[in-house]
Amino acid sequence: MTNNRSRTPGMRSRAGGARPRQGVASRELQEARRRKRQREVMRNRIIFGACVLAFLLLLIFIIVKLIGLALNSGKASDTSKLTFTDTGKVVFEEVTDFESDTYSKSEFKKYTNDLISSFNETYGEKAITLDKLKVSSGKAYVKTTYKDADCYSAFTSYGTYNASYTEAVDAGYDFAALFSEVADGQLLAADVVNADSVFTDSNVAVVNENVTVTVPGTITYVSNANVELVDSDTITISQADGNADATDMVYIIYSNK
Repeated sequence: MTNNRSRTPGMRSRAGGARPRQGVASRELQEARRRKRQREVMRNRIIFGACVLAFLLLLIFIIVKLIGLALNSGKASDTSKLTFTDTGKVVFEEVTDFESDTYSKSEFKKYTNDLISSFNETYGEKAITLDKLKVSSGKAYVKTTYKDADCYSAFTSYGTYNASYTEAVDAGYDFAALFSEVADGQLLAADVVNADSVFTDSNVAVVNENVTVTVPGTITYVSNANVELVDSDTITISQADGNADATDMVYIIYSNK
């Protein structure tokens, strides 16, 4: 006996009926979503790749800098150089001819140590420290650190100073000289400067010897003398006629902001 069941018109069987086909709008929507996901994946990959590249470039830069610092940390200067540090200390790297006929290397080292020890006994413990002494190829290199500019002046007899402009004025330094402004990496023509208004917030290094000088900041003005600008923080003082015994008192105005 056949069991005939009636079906409601318009209804599909869940078990055996065909799945409804997607309409054009539905397929277009899925395709749009797929393209959007692809764009997001590509964008994220590009951002990630750019971040990785930037990190690698930064890492390479840091490594190169560290290698350069490591190589230069023990490198001796090839010319005499006076460096004012941001802690107030003064570092002097002296390069001079060494005459082996006058004394031996060991005698020279003993003489230097004795001279520093004798000064420290009267001026104060560790007023001067000997950082390095080397003799090579007829040249002597001596690097010493002084606790401040006054200590350097007392030991060398060269008038040397390093402080703020206000302190320099109080100490009796006269700023009536002509000054050359530093602009675009060069010294401009010397001119009269109203020091009280222009130098008020600046620092001053005063040097009275023929030497390369580095200050802990950016040089803005230099008093009119035999000076060559080497870098934004460094000048070289030398006599035009080559007379190493003649000296000029040079005022170096700089900002450490």
